[in-house]
Amino acid sequence: MRSRRYSLVGFLLVLGWLSLTACTAGAVAEKVPDAVWEQLAARMPQDLIVVFDDSAVLEMASKLNQAKSIAFDDAETLRFKAQQYAHIKSDIMASLPAAHVEVLKHYESLPLMYLRFHRAADLRLLLLNPLVVNTYKDREENLMQKDSRP
Repeated sequence: MRSRRYSLVGFLLVLGWLSLTACTAGAVAEKVPDAVWEQLAARMPQDLIVVFDDSAVLEMASKLNQAKSIAFDDAETLRFKAQQYAHIKSDIMASLPAAHVEVLKHYESLPLMYLRFHRAADLRLLLLNPLVVNTYKDREENLMQKDSRP
């Protein structure tokens, strides 16, 4: 009876781990277009805009502004936000292999970076970080009005 109980517990643990892995893989895949995965599999580097979660930074910045009784960010708050974004980015980049992930552009005052990935494994590693909200392919957009207005 005892060995059956351990077998059942082991089975349930493995089943739970497999479902968690499947959910995580699905969440990771949703953050990146399929074409990116295909091109990485074909050993073509991919350039992506990576957006980080800044909700905690915005909350702290709001508290700073409330303490100073101001409605908008002043120079001190902007500096604080830039420092917090730099910490987030450096922690995330430290978790990635530097030889396979290149920083193409660092946006100092925004919670995003423009990165080049050479391997799908490194992109998956990045996407497992809960502070990564989404990724986007860079593209040109011509935004023009259909009619001219004064």
